[in-house]
Amino acid sequence: MSHPTSQRGTALVAVLIIMMIVLPIGGFVVLQCRTDFLVHHNLRAEAEAFYVAEAGLQHALAEIAPGDSFADILAGPDHVAGSADDGVFPFQEGAPNDFPAPPLRYDVRVTSSGPGMVELVSTGAGRNGATKAVDALVARSPLPATPGSFFADGDAGGLDLGSGGFVLSGLDHAMGDAPDAPTGTAAPVPAMAVSSANVESAVRLQLGAAGAAQLIGRGGVPSIAITAPLDLQAFAQRCASQPSAIQVSGAVASAGPLLGTPGAPQTSVAVGDVDVTGTVSGAGVLIVQGTLQVTGTLTFAGLVLATGGIRFEPSSTVTITGALWRAASQDGRLEFRGTGAVMYSSAALAAVDAAFVGLLPHAAVMVGWQELL
Repeated sequence: MSHPTSQRGTALVAVLIIMMIVLPIGGFVVLQCRTDFLVHHNLRAEAEAFYVAEAGLQHALAEIAPGDSFADILAGPDHVAGSADDGVFPFQEGAPNDFPAPPLRYDVRVTSSGPGMVELVSTGAGRNGATKAVDALVARSPLPATPGSFFADGDAGGLDLGSGGFVLSGLDHAMGDAPDAPTGTAAPVPAMAVSSANVESAVRLQLGAAGAAQLIGRGGVPSIAITAPLDLQAFAQRCASQPSAIQVSGAVASAGPLLGTPGAPQTSVAVGDVDVTGTVSGAGVLIVQGTLQVTGTLTFAGLVLATGGIRFEPSSTVTITGALWRAASQDGRLEFRGTGAVMYSSAALAAVDAAFVGLLPHAAVMVGWQELL
């Protein structure tokens, strides 16, 4: 028979052997768990930094206003070329705050990448010193831009669609298309675009079901969108300063094509209010530095801009194929009480763009993207 002391010794040796085996395994498991935790933690930090960088890129893209060059953003926040802040993206509200919360933040730089193109590099900073960067090439769209078939800068509380079924359509119309039969192939734009969320909400409340059905375009019915303001006063002045611009009188009653033709578009500028009392047609760009009132018939292909109110009386028939813009004005009247339509037309705006190169604004589009290592 074995001695009890010998058995206890054998058990102790067995326990020690098991501990020698298990402890390293346990230590390895603990070390692996810690390593996995750190890897997961770092991956999360890098993923956050990547998405912050992407947010910075999208923020910058959204703030590049339609235009014909990128000179303004290349000049930096002070908008003076050759100064110390060249290359810093000029966000409208200054350097962006931490996003979405500290310590997450992004920084966007811009450099020229050849004629008509810029390169945006957005660097996102995350937790634990993680950083990621994304790079985008941005050019101008070949199509001229319009925020909507009708763009109202400033207050739009005076919108009145009357009872004549006047239509604002952001669907792409070829020349000669009826409002309800668009055949253009370009992507639709909003029927109406405004420059603030408060105005957009007020217009929606004001329209009602009947009025909503008269705004057709991107985004459903009613088709209304919020867009960045355009400097329409500066655009009007640029059009008026063109050597080929034709001044027209305030009272337009003739039946002749005083405002250009599709074959010979022109830039027509009226200093002060315009009252169309007869049957008038035109093509190109019509700038009204005041209120545009129509009591007769107006047919126009291209872009119409009024810096004052817009009044289409119940007796009027108005067909604008292209786009209609209204600058911010103390005269808030937007009265579409006659019959007819304002119809977006990429073809009509492209014809203006070809006739007056560099006049119409073009949207910024991303043509290339990559993640930087």
